[in-house]
Amino acid sequence: MSKRKSKKKWSKALLYLRPSGIHGIGCYSDMPIRKGEFVRVWSPEDSEWVPLKKAHGSRYAHLYKRFGIRTTGGYWAPIDWLRISVGWYMNHSPTPNLISDDGDVTYYAARDISVDEEVTIDYSRMDDKHDNLSRDEILPGRRRSRRS
Repeated sequence: MSKRKSKKKWSKALLYLRPSGIHGIGCYSDMPIRKGEFVRVWSPEDSEWVPLKKAHGSRYAHLYKRFGIRTTGGYWAPIDWLRISVGWYMNHSPTPNLISDDGDVTYYAARDISVDEEVTIDYSRMDDKHDNLSRDEILPGRRRSRRS
């Protein structure tokens, strides 16, 4: 008898925005989310990678630096700053309730999440060379990439 791998389910929860006790605006769940369920926080068509030179030369440079996800050589940022997924509003927590194991935009619940609970991620896990919590800084002990 062969064992089946358990497949993670997608949560049916929708995230909505409201004032946050952590910082500014946050994302909240409209229904319970069970531990291990994937949560839709980003639209695949919502973001693009922008090279550092283009980002810093743009009239939106301040937005890239403040809100973009800094990576080697550039930023992940919304394609349209006026129409962005709720995921861009997720606040940081050192003990987040959403985590990603692919280093990308696929997040799942690290524990059960209650209705109207703010969903959070750990900004420090978004890139292994740049500190997205302190914004746009090289992490201590890391050498600066030639492309940065």
